[in-house]
Amino acid sequence: MAEPAPRPPDYVMQLMARAATLNEQDPLRRGRLIELPEAGDVMFTGDLHGNMANFQRIVRLADLPHHPQRHLILQEVLHAMYSDTADHSYRLLEEVAIYKTVCPAQVHILLGNHDLSELYGLEIMKQGRSVLRAFDAALEEAYQFNKDVVRKAYNRFLRSFPWAAATRTGLFFCHSLPDARYVDQFSRELFTEASPDMDMGRGTPAFHLAWGRDLSSGVTTEFAQRLGADLIVTGHHPCRRGHTEPNPRLVILDSKDAHGAYVILPLDRKLTQAEVVARVKFLNF
Repeated sequence: MAEPAPRPPDYVMQLMARAATLNEQDPLRRGRLIELPEAGDVMFTGDLHGNMANFQRIVRLADLPHHPQRHLILQEVLHAMYSDTADHSYRLLEEVAIYKTVCPAQVHILLGNHDLSELYGLEIMKQGRSVLRAFDAALEEAYQFNKDVVRKAYNRFLRSFPWAAATRTGLFFCHSLPDARYVDQFSRELFTEASPDMDMGRGTPAFHLAWGRDLSSGVTTEFAQRLGADLIVTGHHPCRRGHTEPNPRLVILDSKDAHGAYVILPLDRKLTQAEVVARVKFLNF
């Protein structure tokens, strides 16, 4: 099957600006936090890393037009994880931006470390391949001399992502957790009072949140207490069976491959970790 032709650069620039504005003007947003309502439900998904087929399954399963009180949380769209194929994850970024413009009040994309990698030129190596160079090569092939203006448009969209989402019943959704030495930097106010132009580069709280890998019970408990949450739900970590529960206050989902998982949770009541895990389902089953 022939690869789809890239979209016109002018269209991409307008799309990204529109999607970024919708992110920033989300009525549920306070600072960098999405405060979900008490009614309806939320569908949470893990990292996608350019997996278009899994994204299309998510869209079908979410069925947002027929579930007007459902919210969908996406994350980590960029950077394909396989070194033997070209990185066409920019196509998924564009599809996600379109989805945001179609269902602006229901689609929320959380900031991840691969977004910061693109924004700040922070290198990540996967299977011996530089994700930055692979992504750059794919953009150059698709957009040629318009590559830089397209990337600038992408960055406008990436900068607009909220850092987290929270329910009124004690669930907190974010990409990852900070390491132990940085957890004392976090509070609910850090999220709700963060400005749109706040630095998110190396050494900042946003960087520590997106890049951290501490899954210990102590860090999760302290982080949850600082955020006024009972349970944390994240992505970021590869999961062989689509999800994992490293400690009693943490659930991790991964949506990027054949074992990709998702969960739909009610917003009107508290849930235990066991109740959340019981609702986890798989994209390919």
